[in-house]
Amino acid sequence: MRLKTLLAAVSMAAIAVPAQAQTTTQPSTRDRITQILGNLLGVGNSADSSLEGQWRAGRTPLANQRAEFESRVDADVRNGRMAQATGARLKSDYYQLVELEARYGADRSYSSAERSELTARYNELLQVLADGRYGDSQYGNTDLFSRWDVRDGQAEFNRRVDAQVAARRLTRTVGTRLKSDYARLITLEADYMRDGTLTDRERDDLDTRLDALDQRVGDIAYTTPVMTNRARLDAIAQALPSSGLSLAARQQLLVEHGDIVRLEAAYARLTPTAEERAYLESRISDLENRARVRR
Repeated sequence: MRLKTLLAAVSMAAIAVPAQAQTTTQPSTRDRITQILGNLLGVGNSADSSLEGQWRAGRTPLANQRAEFESRVDADVRNGRMAQATGARLKSDYYQLVELEARYGADRSYSSAERSELTARYNELLQVLADGRYGDSQYGNTDLFSRWDVRDGQAEFNRRVDAQVAARRLTRTVGTRLKSDYARLITLEADYMRDGTLTDRERDDLDTRLDALDQRVGDIAYTTPVMTNRARLDAIAQALPSSGLSLAARQQLLVEHGDIVRLEAAYARLTPTAEERAYLESRISDLENRARVRR
């Protein structure tokens, strides 16, 4: 039995995963899937513990287990089973699934089609959690960018920003700047794709920048801090000589770099406002893009 079929059967049937039903699965994979399902869903405790049973009861099991899911991702990142970028993206993808569950369940009921979609998408994320990487053969590649690009996530990102502004967790000025920075990231992706492909370094750079934007929105939990502004400015200075830019372009960027270094130092001595912090972040991000810094 294929792993995805097994996951769907467990989630839909709300039964414990019997060892004899997985005779064609490698023991290490079988044990890990059984453990994940047991911890996240409470499989084997009661029919109400399954996704299907909870959805039928009008509950939101994916939202309820989000903290546990993210805790497992963080643990895998710490012990080296999963790359940091993969872990951050997996938590972001899970958050989006929780949001979809909330929209479908706004009326406290889920149609058969909605339950099927949620289950399928949940199983895909569970597969990533089990494997420690994105690599489902359904998409024919081994990374997230094989099935979506930065532009695809813009509408969802803007929706998240608007929600934070509406809840007064972000100011309108910061929200506008975040959307603008995301738009610039789309332009950067287009620049990378001019030769028709993304290199591993380019994928990692886009993924890291997306993670940084997610952290600035503030609605996704992260345990790993981003680089300090000072470290990012140092990285820009180190990258310029080998950036491939003309001498005139490098000199212009160095002038701007000096201005931002002084601004960062001034803010470090004070208590900058949210708008000031967002402005500094925007200036540094813009300089990174133009200096072709890959983080």
